[in-house]
Amino acid sequence: MTTKTKQNSDIFRGFMRPDSSHPKSLQEDDTVSASEVSFSLSDSSSGSSGRSSRISGMSTSSLFSLPLAHAGFQGARHLHPQRLPSAKKERTVSLRILDTDEETLMNIQVLRHSLKRLDMNSIHLTVLTSDMIANLTKLEKLDLSFNELADDSFPDNLKELESLIELKLNSNELTKVPIDLRRLKHLSRLNLGWNRLDNIKSLEKVKRLHCLVIDNNNITSVIKEIVNHKRLEILQCNANQIREIPREIRMLKNLKDIDISNNQITGLPPELFQLPKLEALNASCNQIQRIPSLNIKGRVKRRIETVDLSENLLTKFPEHLLLMVDRVDLSGNRIKTIPANVIKKMEWRTEQSLDISDNPLSSPPADVCDSGLRAIIQYFKEDHTRLKAYQGLKILVMGTQGSGKTSLVQSLVDQQPRLTDTHERTVGMECFDMQVEINEEDCDPKPVLYTFWDMSGHPFYITTHYTFLEQPFLAMLTFNMVEYNAKEFYSTFGAWLDWLIAKSNKLSLLVVGTHMDKLKPSKVVGICKEVHSNITSFLAEHRENITKEVNKIAERPQISPSMTDQMKKNRELLKLRVTFHERVIPTSSADMRGVSEVQKAIESMTESRECFPNILRTIPSLWLDVEGYAEDRGNEMQYPVMTWQKFEDEVTEKFGMKHLIVSIATYLHEIGKLMWFSSDPLLREFIFLRPSWIIDLIRAPFRHDLQESVDFSNDDYHRQTGVPQFKFDRFKRELLQEGILDREFLKCLWLSCIDIESAQEVNDAILLLMDKLELAYPIRKNGKEGQWMNPDYPETSPEKEKDKANNKDKDKDNKDKDKDNKDKDKTKSPPKPFVVHRLIVPIYRQIPEHEHFQEEWEMMEDHHRVAVMFKFPHYMPPGLFERITVRAHKPKFNLNFLRHWSNGIYARHNDKAVRLLCVMGRDTTAHVHSQNENELPIDAGSSGKGSDVRNSKASVGFESGRNAEIRLEARFEEACDEEKVAQLWQVLLPLIQDVEALLQQSLGLRVERYTQCPSCRQMAFLGEWLTPKEFQTADLKTCDFCQKSVSTKYLVQPKEKKSAQELMKLMRLAGRFGPKKKMPLRMFKTPPSVGNIKSSSDTGQGENNNIANGNVAALVPAEVT
Repeated sequence: MTTKTKQNSDIFRGFMRPDSSHPKSLQEDDTVSASEVSFSLSDSSSGSSGRSSRISGMSTSSLFSLPLAHAGFQGARHLHPQRLPSAKKERTVSLRILDTDEETLMNIQVLRHSLKRLDMNSIHLTVLTSDMIANLTKLEKLDLSFNELADDSFPDNLKELESLIELKLNSNELTKVPIDLRRLKHLSRLNLGWNRLDNIKSLEKVKRLHCLVIDNNNITSVIKEIVNHKRLEILQCNANQIREIPREIRMLKNLKDIDISNNQITGLPPELFQLPKLEALNASCNQIQRIPSLNIKGRVKRRIETVDLSENLLTKFPEHLLLMVDRVDLSGNRIKTIPANVIKKMEWRTEQSLDISDNPLSSPPADVCDSGLRAIIQYFKEDHTRLKAYQGLKILVMGTQGSGKTSLVQSLVDQQPRLTDTHERTVGMECFDMQVEINEEDCDPKPVLYTFWDMSGHPFYITTHYTFLEQPFLAMLTFNMVEYNAKEFYSTFGAWLDWLIAKSNKLSLLVVGTHMDKLKPSKVVGICKEVHSNITSFLAEHRENITKEVNKIAERPQISPSMTDQMKKNRELLKLRVTFHERVIPTSSADMRGVSEVQKAIESMTESRECFPNILRTIPSLWLDVEGYAEDRGNEMQYPVMTWQKFEDEVTEKFGMKHLIVSIATYLHEIGKLMWFSSDPLLREFIFLRPSWIIDLIRAPFRHDLQESVDFSNDDYHRQTGVPQFKFDRFKRELLQEGILDREFLKCLWLSCIDIESAQEVNDAILLLMDKLELAYPIRKNGKEGQWMNPDYPETSPEKEKDKANNKDKDKDNKDKDKDNKDKDKTKSPPKPFVVHRLIVPIYRQIPEHEHFQEEWEMMEDHHRVAVMFKFPHYMPPGLFERITVRAHKPKFNLNFLRHWSNGIYARHNDKAVRLLCVMGRDTTAHVHSQNENELPIDAGSSGKGSDVRNSKASVGFESGRNAEIRLEARFEEACDEEKVAQLWQVLLPLIQDVEALLQQSLGLRVERYTQCPSCRQMAFLGEWLTPKEFQTADLKTCDFCQKSVSTKYLVQPKEKKSAQELMKLMRLAGRFGPKKKMPLRMFKTPPSVGNIKSSSDTGQGENNNIANGNVAALVPAEVT
């Protein structure tokens, strides 16, 4: 037995001795030892009143008469009973009293210099006098629980307990919080439970609380009163009269444990589940009917340990909780079914627990559910027929900023009122899932998944969002009825309709008005009818204008090939398919009026097999397996992007059925489970397994509020990259002012999207922005003017690799040489990857035109030039000009960028003495027509009159897309012969072809093409570069504006003449194959003037046909023959 244990045993035996003397009072001058001991003063076994004293040199006989105490030595784990005073001089830090006699209070004062814990619970205390706590400046814990204290039972000197950390006032008679608590600056733990409180307003200024217990009171509101308690970690407010948990709970970011059970709560905000440190939530025994939907992206990094929602009124299984909580208790609710698609997501999280007992379950059976989560998973695994599913629908929700999109979507999904604050407005895009059951005649209800894509209404995002307008989808266009103004119809509705139609020439539209609760019913009805009528007229006018253009061309006595091509495209535009719901639906997210009508309207529109042919079709179990696999792979991958080939190989290896991969990928894209842009020539080679990831990747650097939201001092994540604040601020300033995006700044922004320590992932993400999404182009770290915009692409860059692959088979004579080069390359070490350090983002580049540009450009005013224009009389797709600038920077165009301002680029060709200008603007005048029957529109051209194409400093925005123009012009740097004009076309035509390729991605776009007259400098000729045959066979054409004959060299690309040597080679090849044998097309080099433009009337096509038929003689000019 140790010395300390033996001593404690001796003291315990002393408790049994009879009390024989009256103790003295403790004196203030008594010495105190260094060791700390805890005491509890109480009555002795003989029933004497509890008194404490300490007497130096007290005899053994007098010790037995002292009151009982509990003592604990410093370093001991337990308290031990003994009499006071101790035989040793020890320091008292804890004290428990059972009465408030004068002598007891005197002893408390004696210990005031060392006392840290004072326990006065359960002594029928009605008043806390000033003598009881006087001078206790070292006191840290005070327990006054289980007494009879009322509101006026506290002394004024309570505020002098300046070191008090913990205070227990539970189980008293309080009706309000003592006002002096606000003076306790270090109070961090407070228990006010089991009183009669009806509010806690006095706690607003007690801001250091870590733990607050207010259970079993009559409190009706809690969160709003403690919203400033940033340090609060534990909140227990069960058994009160609380009806609502407001969204302000998001401010309590350190909250770990919250108990709101046994109240009258009917709904929970999503912010409660999104608290960053939440570990446990008890919301049992309430009246909760629905759990809010949560936008969970991939695997949750930090999971909640337990959520108790038992004994509520839930009817829908909150499947998203299984993705973020380890232990879920849903017992005692009204849940009937567990959706099968939830179980698929549980396969990688089988260690979770789920209690769903005491529910009227029909699927799975109750006995299966009572056996736990693993039994439920096994139940669905054993029979794939139970995983029967039907194809859902993607719904794009759009409208002007502040029109109530997010509130409407969340109210629809949660089926309860949801109002978003200003700071909660959508940035970029957010996705929400909604499971509904659609009833059809003579059929069981079919569960269908609606995926809502909530798109921000800020004009900044129309460029990045244009890529995501992939059919099929239902467009839900919202507007704020309170702010409705008929004069602003185009900005509120028309611009959005043009945006949608331009992409696919197809539209399924549902228009929803919001904020109806703020208007009179008669006003609401009038607005809805007017909006519906105006939209109907707008769509009719759109079709009528196209019809007029078709008729105008058809009525001409002579129609050129370009006119024929234009008429054909206009007839395609007349095939516009619009499904417009029969009425505009007014709603209010505040009181849920009209929300159910919106859901019914969606269901009725999805029944249209013409618009949505695949909706409600039964999905094979194999497709569901692939869906689950793709989702799991996306969740596992930090960089969830696969090439199409890798995706195809993985799915085929695991599931087989290679011939179905395209259909399965299309299905998953249509329902929003992955992204595969099969119609985009740049993006079709990639599969984005987690759509939210690509949205986040784009949103991080492309934000309308980047100035306010991206702040180094307010975000600790930025410091993890090692970038100092002064550099961070400089990078941010460069992006916002000059559109220059630094790699290190991107790493700060992408910290939550990719592994920034992986150079490969960072490179891949940057190349995705550059080469596939075409949102930026690379520049050098530094350099002189005219050089820093043009980095040296290494031989291993994606661009040069692509060019090398394209040119590989052009010349058969170079094959042996390429083979030798490959053999040499095998002996070399692998080349270093192309690393991009800085980028220019055209969307951000809003600097004005350089002051010396006009002077430099006008010096070439008299030099030969070729200029073309793309005019968009109705609407120009957003970001078209920005994508052109990105493409123009690619090595294949061989351009050296000299200037780049908000709406223009200026470059020099590297091999030819040619300057190139590309500018965007908007025609500010009506079309000027000639007196000729052709009635061609006239542009003031370089004179600057009538068009602000060159002089416009502002980028064409969302609402100013009408009458937009993009002008491309090439000029010689020095005066030269007219015969060299073909060189201008060699510089200009490749870029024109790329513009045409971009326009082909917008199926509903109306485009007019013009070429400049070299004499009057007006855009007087229709652009014939798509069908150049007629102009190529003529030497001169008459300008309808100036009536002068001009050379066709300036109007279309000249027909390329074959050299005698090349033609003789072709003749020898023809002799080898004979007149009846066809010569392979690969042996014919396509003329660069034709490129990849395809047209039945194109000269290049005719040449290809002659070659394919072995008719080489048809290509040989008479003088050579």
